[in-house]
Amino acid sequence: MRTLPCPSREEAQAYLVRAIETYIHAGIAKGYAATQAEIDSVIAIYDAYDAGLGGPAEILKGGALLQQFRDAIYSGYDFTQAGGKLASVRASLMAGIELCPICGIAPPRQLDHHLPRSDYHALAVYPRNLVPLCQECNHSKSKSAALEPAQQFFHPYFEAVPDTSFLRAGVTIEGGGLVATFDIDPAAPIEALVSSRLSFVLQRLKLNERYAREINIYLTSQATAVRILFDSAGAEGVRSYLLAQADVESREFHLNHWRPVLLRALAAHVGFCGGEFAEVLPA
Repeated sequence: MRTLPCPSREEAQAYLVRAIETYIHAGIAKGYAATQAEIDSVIAIYDAYDAGLGGPAEILKGGALLQQFRDAIYSGYDFTQAGGKLASVRASLMAGIELCPICGIAPPRQLDHHLPRSDYHALAVYPRNLVPLCQECNHSKSKSAALEPAQQFFHPYFEAVPDTSFLRAGVTIEGGGLVATFDIDPAAPIEALVSSRLSFVLQRLKLNERYAREINIYLTSQATAVRILFDSAGAEGVRSYLLAQADVESREFHLNHWRPVLLRALAAHVGFCGGEFAEVLPA
């Protein structure tokens, strides 16, 4: 889980206006001819969204807007797809984001409505409500915004993920296989509510199951280096290598990315560093 640069609001009104432009499709009138006052009402909702750091609130649903206007904004999001007139919105939000900010496994391929489009029509094309996520995270994330603080996802644009180690991995070697279980370290110097929210995300998105699918593939890439270092410098050589590689990957990704967390857990595993790696890594 990591923070992303907050998108500019410079084009937000222009995106809104384009999203609701009137047109005829199959003989049916689409879009909505909004007045400037109505546009201003949506911009005020954007202001309230920013002020509340993207948290759920009844005012953000735009209940005072005409239903036809809300429906037009809702439908306007479809224009952000490739080839649509708002495709530049998607392209700008995806630019430079190589991995999903929640799981850190797969590239982001979809835009998630942080506050779901189904309830918050007025925010359907607001860039700061659109977060690039991978398909699995987007599909696993609830389609409704939880009111319970401990069950609210972090807003990648407005909330800074704690800059301290909070994700930990427990490692065991069983039956010729390596089992790693990730959780939030109860001793981490973070607030109790933050810890609860992080634990909720870990559970809700089934990240332990998903990390398990990645671990063997990833460790295969480390097998040769681990074996060479063990032959030349023993357990301490393996331990030093794993810690050095963890530092490299922390800089490349972030401190609580699953890879450096796993490497540090392996470095602390006496058996793995002492030769038990041979049971789980390919020869």
